[in-house]
Amino acid sequence: MRSDTAKEPILFVFTGPSGAGKGSVMKALLAQDAHLSKVVTYTTRAPREGEVDGYDYRFVSVEQFKGLIESGAVFEYEQVYQDHFYGSPRELFVPDHDGIIELDYKGRLKYQERHRRVVSIFLLPPSLDELQKRILSRSQVSNLDARLKNAVEQLRHAKTYDYIVKNDRLEDCVKTVSMVIAAERARRAGQTALSEMTHQLLDAQSQ
Repeated sequence: MRSDTAKEPILFVFTGPSGAGKGSVMKALLAQDAHLSKVVTYTTRAPREGEVDGYDYRFVSVEQFKGLIESGAVFEYEQVYQDHFYGSPRELFVPDHDGIIELDYKGRLKYQERHRRVVSIFLLPPSLDELQKRILSRSQVSNLDARLKNAVEQLRHAKTYDYIVKNDRLEDCVKTVSMVIAAERARRAGQTALSEMTHQLLDAQSQ
């Protein structure tokens, strides 16, 4: 018997301003959940310290990125800062796994049009002051204003998400998101069981 995960995987979309801790939360979830797999997105920015090509992102040049768009390998993309492009692959899921992916609100909308089971989770930083500190610590002067503007834009769309989780302490945030994932899987399992039972009843009546 196939698992309900194999029948219809869930895509968990994570969004939040720069410095909200999306990468740390997703890494912790992957370490503790054997049925989650990360959808690795493309970017033209340089790797940060500790980032691994093919795990954190697929790091490519602008020319390579444009080639991926032309070939159809990239489903949706966005130019964020200067020549920094981010794009999502067309192929998402590993068999018998649910997927997790980091997207902005525009990317989330595109995937919601494509897939029925998309659960959106917006991560809030501990405070506005902490958000500004994190942005300052990872930004060059040349793109600081762009990052701050992007953070404001992301926050404006937070209320349209299925869940909003404050990342005050990483451990607590991961625990909360894990409960969200468990609840959504339970919903899927219940809907699958109901659908199968309904079909069985209809088949029995038709005999």
